[in-house]
Amino acid sequence: MDVVIYGFLALSWMLLVIEAAIVILAVVGAIQAALTREDAFYVIDRKKQNWILALGGSALGIVLLVPLGIQFVWIIGAVVVGVYWQDVRPGIREALGNAQ
Repeated sequence: MDVVIYGFLALSWMLLVIEAAIVILAVVGAIQAALTREDAFYVIDRKKQNWILALGGSALGIVLLVPLGIQFVWIIGAVVVGVYWQDVRPGIREALGNAQ
């Protein structure tokens, strides 16, 4: 029985670490998006404010709603953060790299 309890405890700690990593990536992404020039977002056909709000909302949603028992919110936040870091951020870096 102790093995089951320790297994569930280990899973809950792993979930907490994953959620914390998503929050950190969302906050860092929101800060980077806020500090990036507006025209870089225009070049890749995205809106700067939308990504700042999406990343900030993801971090805030995870911090506020997951402790209340709404566990699926971290999955939504992970998708938003993943899209930013894998699609939007490389496009911005490419646009800023070609701006010379």
